[in-house]
Amino acid sequence: MRRFLLISGLAAMLAASPLLANEKGPNRENRVGNGGPSVSGNLGATPTFDRRFGVVFDGSCSAQSQDSSNDGTAFDTYFVYSPSGQNMQAEVILGTLSDSLLFAYCTPFNPASPTTNLYAGDDDGGVGLGSAFVLADGITMVPNQVYTLVVTSFSQGDSGTYTLQLGGDLQFGEPIEAVPVPTSGHRGLVLLGALLLLSGLVLVRRR
Repeated sequence: MRRFLLISGLAAMLAASPLLANEKGPNRENRVGNGGPSVSGNLGATPTFDRRFGVVFDGSCSAQSQDSSNDGTAFDTYFVYSPSGQNMQAEVILGTLSDSLLFAYCTPFNPASPTTNLYAGDDDGGVGLGSAFVLADGITMVPNQVYTLVVTSFSQGDSGTYTLQLGGDLQFGEPIEAVPVPTSGHRGLVLLGALLLLSGLVLVRRR
């Protein structure tokens, strides 16, 4: 009985150890839900860029980061926006791609200058070695402002499939601007302009 109690106590201590809590591994509690839109991707050999790491989010479009020794990593880009300005929720769910990083840029994104417009970044915030931005990260978004998400591999030469899943009210692409409905006064001006144009054509023909 004593031996059983000692083993049970040791197991409890190891489970509560801060070293194990900080160990790199799956973070299933912070996954983005499956209610939003998603897209399948496949990183190949090109295009590539010299990615960053250790991005410190501060709400500006010039986030601090460090240079990575993994240069020339393949990447894909996606435009996203939030109609209501929710915190960013996006997750890279790994397929055959073994490890990913996820970056957010204030548009435009220039792969030749990876520090320009850098907004946020994540390495292993998803499941396993997948990446994710979750609500708790507090990555704010301006309503209807377009951001560029960059999915990239961890190391040069890595390739494979993945799924980019959005959460909250985030959408892919750019917001569609509403076309104003013409008022009665506006219709009258349009009609008058059309009549004047038609009259001009008639006069030209008579000449």
